[in-house]
Amino acid sequence: MIIVISCSGSKNGENLIYKNNEITFVSSPNEESKNHFNPDNQIPNENRTWREYVNSQENNNILESYKLYKNKIYSELYEKYKSNLFILSAGWGIINSEFKVPKYDITFSKRAEKNSKRKKTDFYKDFNHIEKINHNEKIVFFGGADYLKLFYNLTKDLSNEKIIFYNKKNIYSGLPFLKNESSFKLIKYETKTRTNWHYGCAKDFLENKLVI
Repeated sequence: MIIVISCSGSKNGENLIYKNNEITFVSSPNEESKNHFNPDNQIPNENRTWREYVNSQENNNILESYKLYKNKIYSELYEKYKSNLFILSAGWGIINSEFKVPKYDITFSKRAEKNSKRKKTDFYKDFNHIEKINHNEKIVFFGGADYLKLFYNLTKDLSNEKIIFYNKKNIYSGLPFLKNESSFKLIKYETKTRTNWHYGCAKDFLENKLVI
């Protein structure tokens, strides 16, 4: 089984230090902020982007993705699923739990600051580490509605059964593309929690309280 959980705004660690400069990754860098970049921006005076640099995994001072996010559910999921755990990151795409990524301030949240908010129409060269998994494995997704479009875009071409837990009254509102996709199975998760409800859902799943 493959687990995918959306990223979190609360992160451990520090910003990336690159050639003695502190780098902040945001969705829409301000022109006056010399050390603010989008992951797909080119590194100044180099023939590669920040994404290509991160993909090289040459920086030993950045955290494996399951360690980057503060909520303990990430480490609890990793303890059981190891490299079968993936993170759906608004900044980087679908990344393996053991893949190292720097701290970033990019989110789909409607409450975020303008330069941090990634629009659903923004083009990113997202990583998609889940592409190479066994096509017989079920993929289970935990995340809010704001992250569903990215999850769909990165997994729609996989023949795997994709199981999505949701708690929205009308999950198809704004997401009509899910209606006719036979490889996606939607399961309602009943909870009174409205913010980060998917953490409780993932916890219940770990404790075998949910049937798929």
